[in-house]
Order: sequence, then C-alpha cells, then structure tokens
Amino acid sequence: MSAAKVLQLLVVNRLIDPGSEFRVHRQWFDQSAMAELLQTDFAVAERPPVSLLDRLLEHKAALFQHLRERWQDLFQAQFDVLLYDLTTIYIEGEREEIPKAKYGYSRARRFDCKQVAIAL
Repeated sequence: MSAAKVLQLLVVNRLIDPGSEFRVHRQWFDQSAMAELLQTDFAVAERPPVSLLDRLLEHKAALFQHLRERWQDLFQAQFDVLLYDLTTIYIEGEREEIPKAKYGYSRARRFDCKQVAIAL
C-alpha cells in the first residue's frame, strides 16, 4: 500500500475525527468515504508497524514552516508566535443533538456524554 495514501488517511482522520490509528483501522475507515476519496481499499487502513505520523517528526520544522507560510498567504496574517491547540469538550443535555458530537475517549472521564474536538 502506498505510504502517501496511508499518510493522507491518517492526516484527514486527525483533522476531522481525531482518534488512534487502532480506531482508524477497526472502525472509522469503514464508516467514512475515504476508500472512495483515496481510490483504494481497506488495505490503506491496516495498521502500519511504525506510525507514519511518527516518521514525520524528522520533517517537523519544514512542515511547520510550510503551514505558517500558507496561513500567512491565506489570511494575510502577521504574527510573531503561532500557537495551535487541540482539545475536547463534553456536551450534556439538549446540545447532545449536535451532529458533530460523538462518543469517544474522554480525558474528563465523561464516557456517558458526547464530545466535540476543538482546534484553536
């Protein structure tokens, strides 16, 4: 299987439905349209022996530079420091009907509540 397609799958998963590679392999891929989007089969979701995202670490500086330049180009942003954070919040009550809210791992140990991932 193409490492590029595996990487695309993992990056898209991390952006729209963060979870472990194990969950991508066991659940998420079959419930998504990634097979059609990547024009591939389930083999792309099989767990690689070493995480491809871990292999990106040697390219971290170049990736950050590229993303920073794209951010500046897209939004004409001027900044000295660019910070990125990813967190989740759990939802109770009527707000549980939010379509993007899903059950999943909860650091707050609220497995009874749906949650939303927020990137800032």
